[in-house]
Amino acid sequence: MRPLRGYALAMVAGVSWAGAGLISTWMRLDPMVVTGARTLSSALILGLGLLVFDRRKGFKVPVAPRSLGFLLVYGLIATAGMQFTYFSSIRVNGAGLGTLLKYLSPVFLLVIGAVLFKRKVRLLAAVAAVVAILGQALAIGLFSGKGITLTHTGLIWGVCNAAFFTLYTLMGEVGNDHYRSFTLLFYGLVIAAILWLVVLGPTRVITPFLQVKHLLQLILLATISTILPFSAYLLSMRHIDSAHASIAAMLEPVAAGIGGALFFRQPLTMVLLVGGAISLGAVVIMRLSDLQHA
Repeated sequence: MRPLRGYALAMVAGVSWAGAGLISTWMRLDPMVVTGARTLSSALILGLGLLVFDRRKGFKVPVAPRSLGFLLVYGLIATAGMQFTYFSSIRVNGAGLGTLLKYLSPVFLLVIGAVLFKRKVRLLAAVAAVVAILGQALAIGLFSGKGITLTHTGLIWGVCNAAFFTLYTLMGEVGNDHYRSFTLLFYGLVIAAILWLVVLGPTRVITPFLQVKHLLQLILLATISTILPFSAYLLSMRHIDSAHASIAAMLEPVAAGIGGALFFRQPLTMVLLVGGAISLGAVVIMRLSDLQHA
């Protein structure tokens, strides 16, 4: 295990995930349709990559009811459920608050680790989770008087998204022990894509592929903001604890704010930068916790 590599991979995941919202805004399509097309294009591109570079082992999984059942749950519930609840939370809460609620996940992971897996909750790890959430809250302007409000419906969707992200993280951590990370990601995307084709209908999912502009945007969305971050996130959990990985990935809203300033001329505020610095500080605290434990 290489903790520094794990933290770096998780941070790459968080920064890359931020690109999904930016590219989706650029596409100007129904977010649900973008989600379905994004999942399908990601599965196709990753499948092509495995076919070219890892044909012998890339698609290999144990052919057993328990293994196939795990993959079905991972794809249908963890992957698709995380996508659907994230979309619903963003629709009700807005991108900033929706992402903040998503990253209640580290708190869930620390509690579940202590209760179900008998993992000792380190003081510095708990402090890091709180610091990271505060950094995000500051970055999205929660304390700046922007009038951000949280409704009961928004809270429910946000907590549900955090729960599904927690499930996705835990299943990814467990899956790493039995599958190659890219293989696990591929089958999760394939199963989720099939679900979106059924729920949305093939016509709605495939239509964006028929326009050259949207096709190029989907390729960008699939490679930079789907395959890269999800594979980096899964790989990070080969080196660090799942709760630590989720905290390190909490740079997403800060990266989204900086990306919005660079590409959409949104204001780049000092509050955003300070929130980003605090979020980075949380990663430093996590690393200190590792060293103290060692």
